[in-house]
Amino acid sequence: MIALRVATILLFAFSGLAVAADDAKSMPKQVPDFDVQGVSMTECQCTAYACPCRSNGHPDHGSCDAADFTYIKHGHYGKVDMSGFKAAVVGDLIDPDASKVHGTVYFDKHTTTAQQEAFKEMLAFMFGWNPPHIVGTKLVDIDFKVSPDKNTYTLTIPDILEEKGIMKRDKDGKPLNVMPAMDLWGNKITYVDNVVFKYHDPGVGEWDLSGHQANVKEFHTTKEMYANKKLLMQHGDMSGTWTAEQRKMIEQMGMKAD
Repeated sequence: MIALRVATILLFAFSGLAVAADDAKSMPKQVPDFDVQGVSMTECQCTAYACPCRSNGHPDHGSCDAADFTYIKHGHYGKVDMSGFKAAVVGDLIDPDASKVHGTVYFDKHTTTAQQEAFKEMLAFMFGWNPPHIVGTKLVDIDFKVSPDKNTYTLTIPDILEEKGIMKRDKDGKPLNVMPAMDLWGNKITYVDNVVFKYHDPGVGEWDLSGHQANVKEFHTTKEMYANKKLLMQHGDMSGTWTAEQRKMIEQMGMKAD
């Protein structure tokens, strides 16, 4: 039962896109200060370079087979060192019918029990409402690599998941396709080419969605950001268009909402 609750929180948190009504957004019980930095990569069934879920909407095609991966390079949750934490969740992670949302959580086998418990509490602070259904959790080898030029991102769970995304840059070396977005870890994502997105876990799920949507983001996320409602996702209603508060925040970021 404890493992199920941990995984349930992880799935809802990694997707970073389901939003409750304002009266359900009150923060859960107090948690220690946290400050984490890392990289997240998401690949899904949506059209390449055009994920409506990131801009306060639902998938155009209904449900959405997806994989969300998070790597915490360094940081802390209270007294727990979160450095090296890796986990991925795979399944139908976005759906207008919340009862249909489900997935499997894959924890890197080197993640400590203390890190998992700390992460559980941190994510419960972020998303303590409306948990989706978890079909299972597994401890696995997770190999995540970023090329030295930060253009190629690869994720491998042997015999289960294979991902590869390639970032495009302009002539000055700046990343192209940086967008404001609703996300667990921050307010921006960078769309990348989805070169490979293959999933095969017998009895759980299987697909080849290579060529569909993929994005990456480097994040620096703190408890203070959530407490002060600094994230776009905290002001969404899944209406399909940015809310007035979100538009204001995007303008303050120096970006365009359209």
